[in-house]
Amino acid sequence: MRKFTDIFSNHKDKYFYLILCIGLFAISFTTAYLNIVSAFILAGIPLFCIIVLFFFRKPYWLMMILFITNYIIMGIGRYVLQLQGGIIIDLLLLTIISILFLQTVFFPVDFWKRSNNMLIYMASIWVIYCIIQILNPYTTVEYWLTSVRGIAFYMLLFMLLTFALLPRYIDLKRILALWAVLTLLAATKAIIQKLVGFDWAENHWLFAENGSKTHIIYSGIRYFSFFTDAANFGCSMALSMVVFSISAFYVKNKYLRILFILVTLASAYGMIISGTRTALAIPFIGYTIFIIISKRIKILIGGAILIASLFVFFNFTNIGQSNAEIRRMRSAFSGTEDASFAVRLDNQKKMKEFMVSHPFGIGIGKSKHTDPQDHMYGIATDSSLVFIWVETGIVGLIIYISIFLFVLMRGIYDVLFRIRNKELKGIIGALVAGLGGILVSAYGNEILQQFPTGPILYMSMAFIMMARYFDKEIESLNTSKIISQE
Repeated sequence: MRKFTDIFSNHKDKYFYLILCIGLFAISFTTAYLNIVSAFILAGIPLFCIIVLFFFRKPYWLMMILFITNYIIMGIGRYVLQLQGGIIIDLLLLTIISILFLQTVFFPVDFWKRSNNMLIYMASIWVIYCIIQILNPYTTVEYWLTSVRGIAFYMLLFMLLTFALLPRYIDLKRILALWAVLTLLAATKAIIQKLVGFDWAENHWLFAENGSKTHIIYSGIRYFSFFTDAANFGCSMALSMVVFSISAFYVKNKYLRILFILVTLASAYGMIISGTRTALAIPFIGYTIFIIISKRIKILIGGAILIASLFVFFNFTNIGQSNAEIRRMRSAFSGTEDASFAVRLDNQKKMKEFMVSHPFGIGIGKSKHTDPQDHMYGIATDSSLVFIWVETGIVGLIIYISIFLFVLMRGIYDVLFRIRNKELKGIIGALVAGLGGILVSAYGNEILQQFPTGPILYMSMAFIMMARYFDKEIESLNTSKIISQE
């Protein structure tokens, strides 16, 4: 151990202890002459600096915090009424982007090499188009500012950060594991709502904020967990069910497999008790896509039989009709006979009369803030794709859908012809299946611009685009292991 006099022989030690002494003096002075609160604030500054330094050096973990926050922020907002979930996400995004920018400028770090791809180019075109929409005479700058983040910027930023901070195959598996745990948490909350009841914050949302109008209806209670509403919850659960049920057959790690199976069962039940009929499109479309691209006869035959059996069960029988959940799901197959579906079709006819002469839409943010004199007044969009069509016109809708279709086609092609690793092929196939199902369900509900579904989809699209890199990475690791064994 060094003597006390040796401490100052090192310049770094000298500066460290000098700062420590100054800090202790400042805390003592603040405690003696001001108040305990000021002392605690002053004492917390070093800890704050350490945290900032940690995240500056390792923004990867800040990305993980962003992913978790995206999943639970709207639920927290139900309990903390003044909390603005979008603002929290904005601050996290801005912080991470700033850190990456500073590291890129001052250090030889290249986060952006995988961002040089068609998906980012297409997303950038979409952002530019949405920025130009500020000039749309039918909206205002205020309305534009409230909506443009969710419509445009989140898509580009979540994709960019995924390419930058999650470029390895292990990152994809970690995100899947984290997503699985959060899905279990969400499903458990919905089950508690069903078995125990709603808490004070949920009752306030239901009865003081009029949520009961769409969630306590003639067919029963629609449970929503800590999501914005039952539709968002049900579609998110359906997406999780598709992704994790398929992935469970392919992951090699037995603990991950068990987790994914549990998540599949929990999310399937969550989808059912949400009472969201549109959510059924996600497993039907998703599993159909995967069956086709699997190129495995057993899956093709077994899956086709299963999907056909479920279709017959819901569409041509009355089995289980006494059960409220089954009855609600069966009504999804009634088509134009369903009253709410008929209302949506009628609303879309009214929209079309106006939209034919407005190829650039009525402006971002305007559809939620129509005035009595507006043609769209009182007409609900009730659909992500219709929402995009109304606000950005047919031009915007084509750009928007093209982004999703491009990733979908790229993913299908890679699963069919490019990816060699079996585990990776299954996981990417699961993400592709989920993406296809969600895109179809977006015609029935406004889910693409909601937390957490939207950002999860954007990250999934980036992972699909990186599948070829992952495949090469796995092949390289396997080769290295073989060489080391020799």
